[in-house]
Amino acid sequence: MCRLFNERNNTIMIWLVVLSLLLVFAAIGYFKGAIRMAVSLVGLFVALLLAQPLAPAMKPIYTASGMTNLIWLAVLPPITAFLLVGLIFVGVGFFVHYKLSQYYKFSADEVTRLTWERMNKRSGAALGLLVGGIYSILVGMMVYVAGYLTTQVSTESDTGALATLNSMAAGLEGSGLAKIARSISPVPEKYYKVSDILGMSHKTPLLEVRFRNYPPFLNLADDATIQEMASDDEYHNLLVQQSSLQEIYVHPVSQKIMSDQGLTDRLLATDLDDLKAYLETGESPQYVDELFLGRWELDANATINYFKKNTINVKARQIREMKEIVSEFLVGTSMIVYPDQSFTVTAPAPVEEEPEEPQADPNDPYAGFGGDPYGGLDPRYNIQPQQNQQPAQTQPRPQRAKPSFQLSGDGRWERKTRGRYDIQGWSHPGSVVVRKNHRAYVDFRGRTLVFKRVW
Repeated sequence: MCRLFNERNNTIMIWLVVLSLLLVFAAIGYFKGAIRMAVSLVGLFVALLLAQPLAPAMKPIYTASGMTNLIWLAVLPPITAFLLVGLIFVGVGFFVHYKLSQYYKFSADEVTRLTWERMNKRSGAALGLLVGGIYSILVGMMVYVAGYLTTQVSTESDTGALATLNSMAAGLEGSGLAKIARSISPVPEKYYKVSDILGMSHKTPLLEVRFRNYPPFLNLADDATIQEMASDDEYHNLLVQQSSLQEIYVHPVSQKIMSDQGLTDRLLATDLDDLKAYLETGESPQYVDELFLGRWELDANATINYFKKNTINVKARQIREMKEIVSEFLVGTSMIVYPDQSFTVTAPAPVEEEPEEPQADPNDPYAGFGGDPYGGLDPRYNIQPQQNQQPAQTQPRPQRAKPSFQLSGDGRWERKTRGRYDIQGWSHPGSVVVRKNHRAYVDFRGRTLVFKRVW
């Protein structure tokens, strides 16, 4: 009930704003005259036509002042161009009105002058209503465009101008004026798709995992701005806790993202329909047949079990060696497969163990003589060993040579059939089989490594 009451109040507020604009412009038209309003009306249409073409010429005004926010650099230049053209026509209207009023005041008779003034005022009021209606639609369009995003990421803590904007946007939906605003909006459709995705992400913070694993975004981890965003715990908490748009917007990480033209271009080049479907279902329609794409990590137990089951006449010694190889060289190995038919394998560097030396017993008084109380002399001659004699050298136990692996590297993949791929450039040519259990069986130097998908 409370929600319905608020929606009704928002709708009433919108109609009151529209009515106020109509009355204000009607009054302006009555007192300023039809000539000024007619010229202003022509200027309004011309300004609408020239706002976008003149926007690039207005952009240096803001970049010279140090503005780097891409959102404001996209919004303010066309608005500036619109206002500049509109003001020029307002000046022209004053000039034309002045010339005509001077003519009727000094060159025409009294009856003609009074007739013209009466016509000028009444026609001005009618034109004022028309101009007011057009401005009402334009203001409604701006409210709708801005509110389309803010209402989807709104929270109960929103206050001030943001809360007012959300209320007006909700009122547009309730009054039916939103359809008119959407139909005349010059904003590209991509803006609304991005707003839908941002709203979905704000309401469901757990979608962060799907963003990370979306195939075209797999290589975004190399971007410096994305790395900074991922390492900032404060910013991450703002997103997870669904903080207000104001708090997220003013954060330095958000400001850096909105100033990074390269990152913005990469993100906007994405198929937004495919991304939205992936976020909703966890499956990308565009990459549904490429089972190899994504993040993988080595499944140590599955690799050992596969070796035992698929090696003919396997010996216990071979199993022990395979376990040593997996535990010492392969555990922690990860793989990322990109849509551009490349992949990267990363393995932790093996830890080199130093040979252990035998520890001397601190309670042995003859430890300095290698454990021999007579220092290697025959006890029958009763000769005492010299105290400065060098201790016996103990030889370390020889270590068994371990196999050496260089698992990290890059390569290329090529699809043969669904779930089967050939790989090149990573150690040697090989093959990959991806099965329905979300396991990838990768051929590596005659051994099969089993990777499991990371969601």
